[in-house]
Amino acid sequence: MIKITKAELEDGRDAASYTKPLDLFLQGIRAEETRRTYTRTLKRLLCGMLEEVLEGTFEERAAQLVRLAKSDPDRTLDLILRISRKLRERSALPHDHSDYFNPSGVSNYFKPLKKLFDMNGVTLPWKRIYSTFPESDNITESRGWDRTEIQSMLRFAKGSADRAAILVAASSGIRAGGFELLRWSDLKPIYRVVTGGGDGRGGGDGTLGFESGGDGTAEPVCALLTIYGRTNASYPAFITPEAYAAVMDYRNVWATEIGRPPEPGDPIFKKAGNRPARTTPALIKKRIEKAARAAGLRDAGRKSCNLFDVPIMNGFRRFWNKACKESSSRESSLSSLIRKEYMMGHVGLVSLDRNYFKTHVMELAEEYLQSVPSLTIDDAARLRLANARQSEKIELLEDEKDREIAKLRLMVEQLACRIESSSSKVN
Repeated sequence: MIKITKAELEDGRDAASYTKPLDLFLQGIRAEETRRTYTRTLKRLLCGMLEEVLEGTFEERAAQLVRLAKSDPDRTLDLILRISRKLRERSALPHDHSDYFNPSGVSNYFKPLKKLFDMNGVTLPWKRIYSTFPESDNITESRGWDRTEIQSMLRFAKGSADRAAILVAASSGIRAGGFELLRWSDLKPIYRVVTGGGDGRGGGDGTLGFESGGDGTAEPVCALLTIYGRTNASYPAFITPEAYAAVMDYRNVWATEIGRPPEPGDPIFKKAGNRPARTTPALIKKRIEKAARAAGLRDAGRKSCNLFDVPIMNGFRRFWNKACKESSSRESSLSSLIRKEYMMGHVGLVSLDRNYFKTHVMELAEEYLQSVPSLTIDDAARLRLANARQSEKIELLEDEKDREIAKLRLMVEQLACRIESSSSKVN
């Protein structure tokens, strides 16, 4: 067992003094994508905007700023307020000016700065600092991708990897950061095992499970993706059969490039080349953006106030959200909404939903299946799903009709028996 000795306590030195300020900053950020973004922004701030104020390497500048904040808080506050003023001045420039800075991005400059100070025990009046931010009054109205636009991207996608990434993004609604940690062990097809006949396709009655329960020819009704697996932020998401088939096509290409089938711990989406090096959210975004530009969805005419009306990755998330929330559910509207928020990686309608509204993954899958037709991009595949569901409804109605007829016959037989019994007693 590792113990803290009495000598160490009597030493009296702050344990944090043994750790560099930038190391503490990085230790305070759990999500890898957030860590990269914060580090990039902090470096731009310390080595760019404060180039003439601080000296040395990025790491040395971070340590120098922390020391200044601890020894002279007033001067540090003045420095932070000057940064805010500079950004506010840039946000007041014409939108076509080369130095224009969108006011909605001002707070993003200060998040890593606050994290650096918080992790190093520096307290500043952040409410006062936040009050100096410019009003975000020029945020454009944005929307999600529509099905036609996603179809266009798929036509211009280069290779099975890009096609799989587009369909996974559209059918799961995951963030760009969710692609990075995906391993092949995080992908599991889900089948519907129909008792008493049936091929296990589509919705209808039957039990959902990870086993096909037949001769292996059954097709999955959807597939489970474990997002941010092996982290505290892990949550279940799902993809359509269409997206699952695209990932399996990409799997063949993956195996050809590497020279072997993928192992469970290998990344699903990898960098180009013959090594199984996992991709980054930036590369996923770049791939999809290339397809969007090739499809004519990212030309200059679609810009507004230096922003696109459809965010490249969040556009898929909005498409997913709209499709799922417009789909009918077998459950109450409230529980359905909580489940759909959970599948987006949100905590729920309130912060306690994740703790108090626990649900089995197959119950989430049942909820997701209601939205599969709306999330299917290919028109022919969506039509087949619609026809299959219509056939199932007809079968259910016919079964219900047969049951009602059987009940009526039983009632007639019972009534006839009673009449016959009454007649015998009278005679």
